[in-house]
Amino acid sequence: MSEHFEVLRKVSLVAAILPPPTVKPVIERLFASGERNAFVTNARGTLIRTEWVQRFLPLISPEKEILRFLVPDAQVDSVIREISEAGGLRYPGSGAVYSVPCDDLYHTPDFPIWEGLGSEEPGSDASIGLRENLAAITCILQPDYTESVSKAAMQAGAHGPVVYYCEGRGLRDRLGWLRITKKRTKEVMTVVVDNSDADAVVEAMTVAGRLTMPGRGFLYRMPVQKGIVNLPSTVGSRHYAADMQQVIAAIDGLVGHTDWRRQQVIRLGTGAHAAGLGLEDEVADSAQTEPQTRLTIISSGTHMQTLLDAATAAGATGANTLSARFVEAESKVAMGRRLNRERSWIQSVVPARQAQPIMDAVMKTAEENNITEVCLFGQPVTRAVTYQAQTVGNDAPSGRTYRGAAI
Repeated sequence: MSEHFEVLRKVSLVAAILPPPTVKPVIERLFASGERNAFVTNARGTLIRTEWVQRFLPLISPEKEILRFLVPDAQVDSVIREISEAGGLRYPGSGAVYSVPCDDLYHTPDFPIWEGLGSEEPGSDASIGLRENLAAITCILQPDYTESVSKAAMQAGAHGPVVYYCEGRGLRDRLGWLRITKKRTKEVMTVVVDNSDADAVVEAMTVAGRLTMPGRGFLYRMPVQKGIVNLPSTVGSRHYAADMQQVIAAIDGLVGHTDWRRQQVIRLGTGAHAAGLGLEDEVADSAQTEPQTRLTIISSGTHMQTLLDAATAAGATGANTLSARFVEAESKVAMGRRLNRERSWIQSVVPARQAQPIMDAVMKTAEENNITEVCLFGQPVTRAVTYQAQTVGNDAPSGRTYRGAAI
């Protein structure tokens, strides 16, 4: 590790998905609690209509914003509680908040962090029922396939996916004039579901997006430490006091699980055991068996390409970049609005054994180029699905992964 970087442990990335009117009160409340910055990304939700005659129409996409905070593990419960209270997450369809643990976090001294990061003081626990049996599923794909994959996820039991734009970098930049065959713009789709539903949602999204075909996309699953999910998936008429989604959520709370919702008694190859019939799960064959890590690098847009080149040269096969508004507690306020800067996020899923060498290369490059505001960390990935090309011969290993969504 470079001597110009500091290392922090026991840190989580807390993400909140909220409608725009509730973003400002949430940020101001967290700034009063000690947070120094927030990263805000524009996004959209996904809703389908309940009337069957309207289901052939395009999906409804209400505006959303995604807030991200780096928080000490000891304060995750209290931060989620404050976001829930300020954002009104107790109401149906109001939003979601969840945390994903990070591995060691490296940052330059000039990068603003939470005042409590690095301390061992215990934080106050939330009194609300935080769920520890959740999983975050992220799918990166071409914009043309977003609607079909969204519908498949909702039919499998997920809430309406939250979608935002990013740019694919990596292999595409090395194709020369052939890069015109691949679109740079991608869409990132995120859903947070119960662990019991995660496999079904992954399978449905994989089949709908044909992710096991070359260049169609990339999906990965991450463990959620704590979270509250209250995102809608349907919109319908107001003839009744509550819609079907609210009724289902109430029954879930009464029975304490979601098993009662299962409509299929048996599914050969997935829900039951099959032998000799060729019905084995094809998705399992395309899933990654080697442990994976999602690397995140945060810096200014000016230095984004330099750090990205360092990551790809060190072994990252591809990456996705997105821009976020960098809201700081110390920023000036003009006419009731904060004057914000912009930060770029570089994210890449790599084998866990390559994560540390790639981060070391990025930190070395930042030091050599005198880049003073950089933060990078890894997060565990429990499953990844993408196209796998079977190679023949001794020179190339069989089953090498090509991340089509990151090119």
